[in-house]
Amino acid sequence: MPKCSLVIDLGFGDAGKGLTTDFLASQHPEESLVVRFSGGHQIGHTVSTEALTHTFSNFGSGTLLSVPTYYSEHTTIFPPAILGEGEFLKNYQPKLYFHPLTMVTTFYDIAFNRAIEKQQHHGSCGLGFGTTIARNKAEVYLYVNDLHFPWVLKQRLQSIKNYYDKKLESQPKSVQDYYKNELKDYNEAYYIESCLGIQKNYNIASLSELASTFKHFIFEGSQGILLDTQHGFHPHTTWSYTTSKNAIQLIKTHLGIDAEIDIYYVTRCYQTRHGNGPMSQTETVTLQNNENEANITNEFQGEFRIQALDPELLNYALSCDAIHHRNLNIKKHLILTCLDQLPRFSYENLLQKLDTTFKSVHGSYGPKRECIAKLLN
Repeated sequence: MPKCSLVIDLGFGDAGKGLTTDFLASQHPEESLVVRFSGGHQIGHTVSTEALTHTFSNFGSGTLLSVPTYYSEHTTIFPPAILGEGEFLKNYQPKLYFHPLTMVTTFYDIAFNRAIEKQQHHGSCGLGFGTTIARNKAEVYLYVNDLHFPWVLKQRLQSIKNYYDKKLESQPKSVQDYYKNELKDYNEAYYIESCLGIQKNYNIASLSELASTFKHFIFEGSQGILLDTQHGFHPHTTWSYTTSKNAIQLIKTHLGIDAEIDIYYVTRCYQTRHGNGPMSQTETVTLQNNENEANITNEFQGEFRIQALDPELLNYALSCDAIHHRNLNIKKHLILTCLDQLPRFSYENLLQKLDTTFKSVHGSYGPKRECIAKLLN
């Protein structure tokens, strides 16, 4: 019977999914596979060890333990970024598996994303994830399976170029100019070389084909439930299901309904939001030991904001996620991160305000997996 551990962020992202995934992978690394079931190359999950602190975007957060990563058909990849991060991580023998229908981002997707974001200010990170999803919904495709056929790849890229040229016709001149400026140094030959060059990093497979190879499947979520395309607050949402919805579907389809499922809900001990959009106006918090915060203000996402936790929002997120597995026997756990940054925080008080009963509660008092301790069982 396969064991499945789902890592789900209860907020607007940045809660510690990388830390949690690394912690779970460390228990049986030789038997584990990290499964990416939402989001894509736009994520930034930070993992710290004695030797290295690294923010993962294109490889799962178990990679420092040589745990391979599977990308499902619900996700996106960006070949040039895989090539660069794979080279940086080469001593850890990073390994990827891709579903053949994993969606591929192009420079056209990124350029249009950035041009539109400059006008809309929705809080996008400007890496083309949402525009890639929107393009696929418009039936203008580029899949991992296409990357093995250079002539096909060139035709797909021409179709994508034509798609955006048409979309730009209805956009203001400022958007058109920004898009063209983003692409002024675009080198299609380099992009195609990247698509061919990453083949050394991955194999194409379905999750069913890997079911007998691994025993522990760690589903590493993206962003947070409060950014979910169904349950977030439009227009400041992601183009992805950030609940357990996709993961549950993949488990039922490929790993069997008898799989043992644990969900690890993750939240910092304070509320965060990186990018534009509403945020619950709780009291302000003063942090300590947070000099190494990985989230900084940037051109597209904007400011990184913090406030005290809002139990109502946590209960809302938990209720949204429960919709997708109401009839399943699932063990639920809570991971509270950054407890060293807010010493006055009381997890006992928080638990009294939450409507969900957890099988265990863990807390992290630092950025490494060794800093995670069990608080309640």
